[in-house]
Amino acid sequence: MKRIFTFAIALMSLFAASQIASAATAVFNVTVPTGTNACWIVGSFNGWNNNDKKLTKVDATHYTITMDEATFATGVTLANMQYKYCSGPGDWAYVEKHANGDEIRANRVYTGTNAYVDPNGVNPSETAVGTLGQDVVAKWATVWADVPALPLNVTIDVLVPKGTFQCYVVGTFNSWAGPTAPADSCKMKLIATNPDGTMVFEKTVFTADANKLAFHFCCGPDWAFEQLAPTGDFHYPGDVSSAVVTSWKKIFDPSTLGNVTVTATVPAGTGPNVWIQGGWLGWNFASGGGGQLMTKNVDGTFSYTINNVAGTEYKLYNRQDWGFVEADALGVEVANRVLPVTPGQTTSVAITVVGWKQAYNTGIQELNMDNYKIYTNNNKIVVEGVVSSVELFNLDGRRIQTERLSGTFTSKTLNNGLYVIRVDGATKKVSVN
Repeated sequence: MKRIFTFAIALMSLFAASQIASAATAVFNVTVPTGTNACWIVGSFNGWNNNDKKLTKVDATHYTITMDEATFATGVTLANMQYKYCSGPGDWAYVEKHANGDEIRANRVYTGTNAYVDPNGVNPSETAVGTLGQDVVAKWATVWADVPALPLNVTIDVLVPKGTFQCYVVGTFNSWAGPTAPADSCKMKLIATNPDGTMVFEKTVFTADANKLAFHFCCGPDWAFEQLAPTGDFHYPGDVSSAVVTSWKKIFDPSTLGNVTVTATVPAGTGPNVWIQGGWLGWNFASGGGGQLMTKNVDGTFSYTINNVAGTEYKLYNRQDWGFVEADALGVEVANRVLPVTPGQTTSVAITVVGWKQAYNTGIQELNMDNYKIYTNNNKIVVEGVVSSVELFNLDGRRIQTERLSGTFTSKTLNNGLYVIRVDGATKKVSVN
């Protein structure tokens, strides 16, 4: 993975030109694993739409694309963009991973050499750093192939260590909802206990496409109890009847449950809401939802009680969006906090949030309706008269859709409720009924 791929002189010249600070374009070059069939780039520049930007194939393990700032979502530039690579379109099942299969938690950032480090990853020494603007993908979660979807009921068996009380399977079949999903969808059944104390658990799941089925195990209803070894995911078909977990990050014991009340002092100007998110919730911010809204106290602090947990990790957010996480004095995202749990009791913990990685501004510049026509049709928002761009948010500020266009915008199908739409930089609330 440390090879340096040398492009033709013309391509090198184009890349060199892209590094000039004032340039509006940049070349992204990436080395990918052998067996890759395609490569896509996704990021803040296109609202994390992983069905949008396909790279050009240079050879079996190298791809390239030229990106133009003028096409980026409002407010996103080369200087602040974040991105990742996928081996295929339209599904996070194809996202890049660490060499050992671990999740890459931090996004890539563009630095002029495409240098990338995962400061929050479990393997911070593993980097995807290249020279001459060469990104490196160590491994794909799943390698995309242009074949028909394979809907299938799959029975998964796993051998787990002695002392395991419960076992849960999570994966692409339930969109990685985690062991916090409804128990009947991911909790496995104990089918055998061996003489050495190891156990076999089994679960039959339905997957809409077995070709991209990847799965992972937890020994309790929280990501804090996920498998430690092996660290990577299992895949269909080779692992469904022979998966083996040799150790857990932490063993869940139902007798150790307790309650924890978290009270947070937050920076001045925070508001109006603060959310708590963590392993017991599956670390899930989906479609502007997820997390738990904390209660604002009369003294300006925020509180929330987490019930029946045996130890979990968490962070606070000032919007239901990963980018609005708590940060240190330098604006760097803090490490996960760990709950102090006392079995059978309620523990109180007071924390201080120094700052937010991004501050949530609730101010709204109202759209001039003389210039646009906005209406709903079949649970879609339609905007006529767009000049340059449209961004769609839910009321918590979570971006749902972003498009750069001139003419008529039509949103994806939406649930009933209120939404905020920003057209050419100005904003309006729209009701979908």
